[in-house]
Amino acid sequence: MLVRTSAAPGDFYAPVSYSIWWPILGTALILLCLGWVGWVWLSTRASNHADIPGFIPSRTRDTIQRKYLALIDSVQDGYDAGRLGERESHRELSAAVRSFVFEMTGIKAANMTLAELRQRQLPLVAEAVAGFYPGEFAPNISSGPDGQAYVGASANAARTVVATWS
Repeated sequence: MLVRTSAAPGDFYAPVSYSIWWPILGTALILLCLGWVGWVWLSTRASNHADIPGFIPSRTRDTIQRKYLALIDSVQDGYDAGRLGERESHRELSAAVRSFVFEMTGIKAANMTLAELRQRQLPLVAEAVAGFYPGEFAPNISSGPDGQAYVGASANAARTVVATWS
């Protein structure tokens, strides 16, 4: 911006310089905007922390196997502590094995009969489910000699299905 005064024609006056605060303010505004965009991006990203509600860990074969082995152990522990009866324990073990198959393959094994499981060529699963049937559906459930062998054998069959899956 040129400032004109009543000077002699031909005299040159340099433009009025801007204050040093304008470039500093412009840079600060740009940094503020970049910081805000960075904060929004970081605060809305999916986190990899299990303490966050709704966190879903990555689904790998190992994590799914650990999940179902822990579930089978909790069913057996519930039976051993007397919180679950034999029938409930066998139902829980059957549900765990069938859910495991679904998570590993996408096959909806929860609604399949024993014959359908055999047709799908899932021999270990079919054998385990066949072993659960008497405990789930028999009118009179008979335990082994120590009273816990039947649920223990069923839990071991369920563990075998989960642990040997490839």
